[in-house]
Amino acid sequence: MIPEPERIHRVNRWPLLLILLGLGGCLQSHSLSSVPGDQETRISSSKPVPVDAPRPWQSYYHQVQADIAESMDNPYLALDEVEKALKYRPESIDLTLMKARLEEQIGQYGSSLRTLKDLTQAHPGRLKPWMELARVKRQLALSAPDKSERVRLLKEIIPIYLDRVIAIDPLKEDAYVALFDLYSRTGQIQEGLNKLADGIKRDPTSTYLPFYLGFEYTRLHQYDNARKYFSLSIQRNPAFEPGWESLADLDAQEGKWKDAEARYRHILNHIQPGNPEVEAKLLKVYLAENKINDAISFLGEIIEEHPGNDRFRLILSSLLVEQNRFGPAIDEIQAIIRKNPGNLRLLAFLGSVYERSLHFNRAISNYHLMIRKFPGSYQGYFSMGDLYRKLGNPQKAVFYLRKAHRLAPGKWQIDFSLALTLEDWKKYRPAMAALHQAMVLKPGNSLLVFNRAVLLDQWNHRKYLSRVRADLKEAIRLDPRFPDALNYLGYTDVVENGNLVNARYLILRALTFDPQNPSYRDSLGWCYFKMGDLKRAFREESMALVEMPKDATVLSHMGQIEWSLSSRLAKGRGDPKLTQMLQSSGLSGPDTATRLRERARIHLRESALIHPMKSRRVRLYLRLFGNQDRAFKKDLRLARIQWAHMHPRHGKRASLYRVQDGDTLQIISAKSRIYGSPQFWQTILKANRSVIHDPNHLPVGLILRIPPLPHREHARRQSGAMGSLSLYRLS
Repeated sequence: MIPEPERIHRVNRWPLLLILLGLGGCLQSHSLSSVPGDQETRISSSKPVPVDAPRPWQSYYHQVQADIAESMDNPYLALDEVEKALKYRPESIDLTLMKARLEEQIGQYGSSLRTLKDLTQAHPGRLKPWMELARVKRQLALSAPDKSERVRLLKEIIPIYLDRVIAIDPLKEDAYVALFDLYSRTGQIQEGLNKLADGIKRDPTSTYLPFYLGFEYTRLHQYDNARKYFSLSIQRNPAFEPGWESLADLDAQEGKWKDAEARYRHILNHIQPGNPEVEAKLLKVYLAENKINDAISFLGEIIEEHPGNDRFRLILSSLLVEQNRFGPAIDEIQAIIRKNPGNLRLLAFLGSVYERSLHFNRAISNYHLMIRKFPGSYQGYFSMGDLYRKLGNPQKAVFYLRKAHRLAPGKWQIDFSLALTLEDWKKYRPAMAALHQAMVLKPGNSLLVFNRAVLLDQWNHRKYLSRVRADLKEAIRLDPRFPDALNYLGYTDVVENGNLVNARYLILRALTFDPQNPSYRDSLGWCYFKMGDLKRAFREESMALVEMPKDATVLSHMGQIEWSLSSRLAKGRGDPKLTQMLQSSGLSGPDTATRLRERARIHLRESALIHPMKSRRVRLYLRLFGNQDRAFKKDLRLARIQWAHMHPRHGKRASLYRVQDGDTLQIISAKSRIYGSPQFWQTILKANRSVIHDPNHLPVGLILRIPPLPHREHARRQSGAMGSLSLYRLS
């Protein structure tokens, strides 16, 4: 270590040395006349003062100033300083290249080209000037507006690389890459590929050129050649990560998931452990192989390696949600929110997971939090309103959706949700106005066009039938793979006794895109019934009835098909194929017609009692079985009394409720004609304890008693009991 006084002495000595260097020329070449100390010193005027001799430090000073000016985005000042430096070192290649680059930056392409041409003529054996000359020429060529002129200028650059650059350095990788770019831009792709291959042969140690050639073959979809050169790159350098990754990408693209997984694993285990991009690709392979558990396990490893990377936590939570593992998913999302408490999107995602996990009370609390923290954002109001729409509470849904609309009038999703809410509320005119506004904001949307058809059909089927058909056809034109529109149009033709052959074609197309939808099976079965094909009608309707055993429409269709079959068999008009099909359904023997008729009676009776206000179904049952079923009229009166309790008038609360598909106690409690909030679900549970075994899985068609709303303080205490249901659901 230098002692402190000596260090100060060394530091103070440098300014003195610089001053002496600056004045050295004057002191050595100037004549000074000295007078006594009490008089001033004067420079002799007997001869002129000469200019300082060139010194290296002056050139370096201007070069440093030029670098500083360029780093501060002042190319004009930098160019001025470079030109000053060149007066001291006119033969400097570095300064001349810098001058050419600065001239290019300020748009003086002509001057830049002249500078580079002069430099290449002065130093024809130097590589850098030729490379820069080719680069500037390329920039000029690419800026040419005319394509033919652009191609001509690019072709002029090719000899610079072939005759100059490669001649000087045959192993220059950048030259071969630049040559390929020029050949490809001038329509000579094969020639460019050949030059790259030539470069690979000349340099047996190059790793990058085989990789680059493989990349270009990939872009040309010549995957065998691409695989060949990617393999060559990792043969030359087994630790070359881009080569391994590209081979794995090819495997994944071709569906060779095991090979892709092995190569990604090799990168992570031996070359670049913890590479997040490779980890993301390996995760995609697991998902493509449907190895969800492996993907979740791997995500756990990634999160341990990158605890600050919330992207992987979000992916993990999404996978857990898809597996209905809502508890761990919610924990992951909440962990991210704790680190990012001001992220609105994370709160919205958490709310959607609460909805999917049937934690509607938590979802509502989450959306209230969004509204409090972000009062100027529409997202909280929209999410709340849309949730209340799904829960069957149109009053609250409209309240929140209109607030969201005031904050974001340009969001078509808000208008669409508002239209659906008003349609469910049977307020068709304002619903049509909201839907029209959504279509103005989002023209050409097949979903909106389809829902306009549905709205018109619900509003007045007879009056708007032609418009309904036109809108359904337009929705199918916009999206030929829209199964709901295909089925709706086909079923409309069946109901209206239209073109049944075309209707069957439309419904079959819908089933092609969604083969598990029982509603489409019901449409197809009813279409076959109208066509007179009872065998196929029975088959399709039976499949629909298995999936929707309490659907009044399916029961009615099934009963009518069974009645027609029994009548045909009673007249001795059955055929062997029909008999064989009935035998496979457990209907065989001489009493098949009688058993079919009894099944028809049961199905038609149940259909009429589920919707006792549907007079057409009631009249059909009375016509067919009224004489033999004397108890039906009494049961019908009771069913209509139940219906009145389920659908009270003048805004009163319902005292009975028939469970629909997908209902839970929270959903029932949240409906506007029940309690209007999911927090009172335990009140329904206590009143129906003997028939409810799982509050989240209720039998469809079950009739529940709805007791009066409890005292408010008691209700507040009950709302805290949500946790028990949540824990039950998450377990």
